[in-house]
Amino acid sequence: MSIRNLRWLPLAGLTLLPAIGHAAMGQIASNFGLLPQDVASAQALSMFSNDPSAAYYNPAYLAKDRKGALTAGFLYTQQDLTAKDWNTPEQVVQGDVIEDRSNYNILLGMKTDLSQMLKSERPMVLGMMLGAERTGNRLLSFSSSTSQTAQPLRYGQQSLFLSLGAGLNVVPGFDVGASTRITLAASADLSTFTDLSGNTLYESISVSAKPSIQPILSGNVDWGQLACPGKRGCWLTGLETALSWRYESAFDTEANALAVVPNTLPAGLPLMLATIDSYQPETWTAAMQYNMYKLRLSAGVDYQLWSGLNDKLKADTVRQDAGLKFKDVLVPRVGFEYRVNKEFSLIGGVAYEESPLESNMSPDVNYVDSDRVVMGLGLSWLIRQPMILSQPLRIDLAYQYQMLQDRDFRLATTSGAQSGQCGGTKDSLGNDLRCEDVTSGGGVHVVNASVNLKF
Repeated sequence: MSIRNLRWLPLAGLTLLPAIGHAAMGQIASNFGLLPQDVASAQALSMFSNDPSAAYYNPAYLAKDRKGALTAGFLYTQQDLTAKDWNTPEQVVQGDVIEDRSNYNILLGMKTDLSQMLKSERPMVLGMMLGAERTGNRLLSFSSSTSQTAQPLRYGQQSLFLSLGAGLNVVPGFDVGASTRITLAASADLSTFTDLSGNTLYESISVSAKPSIQPILSGNVDWGQLACPGKRGCWLTGLETALSWRYESAFDTEANALAVVPNTLPAGLPLMLATIDSYQPETWTAAMQYNMYKLRLSAGVDYQLWSGLNDKLKADTVRQDAGLKFKDVLVPRVGFEYRVNKEFSLIGGVAYEESPLESNMSPDVNYVDSDRVVMGLGLSWLIRQPMILSQPLRIDLAYQYQMLQDRDFRLATTSGAQSGQCGGTKDSLGNDLRCEDVTSGGGVHVVNASVNLKF
C-alpha cells in the first residue's frame, strides 16, 4: 500500500470486529424501555415490574413473584430526526432530515425460582433479559465515526443487550437484588511489512474480545407488609418504595496497527484507535408506587451522571478533539395502571428527559441532542385459562411517542474550510472551520408487543 494509505490500517483492524453500522450513545432499555409495561409507562412502572426486565431496572423486585416466566417481545422504532438550517453562508450540508430510518429488536426474557437452594425458603428468583437487533443480524455491531453533518447522540443502532441478575427476600416486605449489565471490550492488532506498491509480507493479525460486566444493585420495601402485615385498614398497605444503582457501561474497542516499509520507514508507522459506543451513565433511581383496588400509581426520578463521559472521551481518538461536554441530569417519570377487570389493564405514563449534552458545537463529530417529552400508552390482556396451557398467558401491547424539543446547534467541519470562515472560529487544534447553524428536533415512534408465559 502507498504511504498515504497507511493511515487506514486501523480501519482494517476494525473490519475484523463485529459488523459496523450507525450507532450512538444509547441503548433500548434507556431510550425506549424493554417490555410493553416499560414502554407504555415511559419507564415509570419499570421499578415495580414482575417481568424479566426487572433484571435491569430493579432486580430486587424479581423476588416479589416466585412463579417462573418466559417472555418474548418485539420492539419497533421509527426515528424522524431533523436539523433545519438557517441558510447561513458557509453552508456545510443541505437538507433537513438527518435520520428517518426504522429499526426493530427481538427481546427474550426468563425468570425462575431458586428458592430451593436456601434452607430458609426465602424467595430467591433469577432473571435474564436479552435484546438483539434485527433478529441477531447485527448482534454485536459497532460504529464510531466523525461526521461533517449532524448525527444524533442517543439514537441509532442498538448493540446486543444482556442483563442477568437475582432478587432475594430478606424479611417479609424487604427485598434486595443484584444483577449485571454485560457489554463487550474488543481489541485488534495488525502488523505488516509493506512496500510502496502495496505488497505485504509477514502479516500478523490478532483479534480478541472479552465481556465487560458492570454491576446493578437495588432494594425494595413493601411498607404494608413490613409495618402492618395482615391488618385491615392500614394506610401503608399498597405503598412500596425502591432504590436502584447502575454503574456506567459501554462497548469498548481498540485497534492498533504497525506498518514497516523497509528503506523508507524501517522503524514502522504505529497507528492507534480507541473508541466507545452505547455509553450508559452511572444512574441512581428512586421510585414509589401506591397500589389500590383497581389502580396503581407510580412516580420516580433518575439521576444520570453523564459527566463521567467527559473523562471517557479523553481517551477516545474519534471524539477527543471535538470539545464535547456533558452534564448530570434528573429525569422525572410518572405512570399508572388501571385494571378494567380481571382480564384487561390500561397502562400509561409520561417522562421529561433533559439532554445531557452541553456543547452546541462539536467540530467534525457534530452531535445533536434535544430535551424530550416521552408519552406512552399500553394494554395488557390476561388469558387465565389458555386452551393448551396449565398457567395463565398474558399479551401486552404498547405505543410510545417521543417529542424532541427544538434546540439550536452549529455544525462545523474542517473539510473545505478557509481562513476567516465560521466567524473566525477554529477547532481545538487551531484548524479553520466551515459551519452552518441548525435547529434540531423531530419525533420518535415506538411500538412494543410481548407474550408472557407462566410456569
